[in-house]
Amino acid sequence: MKRISFLVLIVGFVGLVSIACGGGEEPPAATATQPPAAPAEEEAAPAAAGYQGGPVSDGGTINGTITYSGPAVEPETIAVDKDPEVCGDSIEIARVQTDASGGLANAVVRITDITAGKPLDSLGDQFVIDQNGCEYVPTVSIVPVGTGLTVLNSDGILHNIHTTPFDNAPLNVAQPATQPEIMSDPFTIPEIIPVSCDIHGWMEATIIAVDNPYAVVTTADGSFSLTDVPAGTYTVEVWHAELGTQTMSVTIEAGSTATADMAFN
Repeated sequence: MKRISFLVLIVGFVGLVSIACGGGEEPPAATATQPPAAPAEEEAAPAAAGYQGGPVSDGGTINGTITYSGPAVEPETIAVDKDPEVCGDSIEIARVQTDASGGLANAVVRITDITAGKPLDSLGDQFVIDQNGCEYVPTVSIVPVGTGLTVLNSDGILHNIHTTPFDNAPLNVAQPATQPEIMSDPFTIPEIIPVSCDIHGWMEATIIAVDNPYAVVTTADGSFSLTDVPAGTYTVEVWHAELGTQTMSVTIEAGSTATADMAFN
């Protein structure tokens, strides 16, 4: 028994020596514990540049007149079927309004590709649309993102203001005489938003939510002015609810005035 134990000790000692000297079969290589390499990233699309507002030194002005020279668009007369004591017997809807020279009212002129200029709040901080005489006044409103719209009811009857945006929060609420003023949620995304009244179907208006302050509605003679524009070349868009959209390229030099007329036909 002692001899067997002695042999066992010898064998164990030889095995330890073999392991220490690297003898015997090599163990498998250790596996790295590093996380797997991330797949190659696809080239990212450039992020949309946010508008930066601030002081404008030596800015220029873009003036112009938007005209319509196409076939005459006669006003549409609609018979009133609700609240005639306030709305009258009929409503005349002029979808294309021009003066004697063809100047087009209620067109929206705006720069679409400007990234820096005067502050967004230069458009103001109070934006109002009134329901007066069973019509929306004004019919076109420009409102900066981050701001809501006050809706008045001067008629003293039940109205229902209903906006149908794609990207912003909709507004669809009854507005009785007992609630002469309501406020929309702030607009967050630039877009063109139709407005209607579910009670008086002829009532229509448009809200233009914008992310830069270079936007204006043409006056009754079709004229407009965009002021404090930094020098550069820009895309100026003209939109009209009935006639559609046109664009033009306008270059403005520091401290100068550029003329940008456009005609719909």
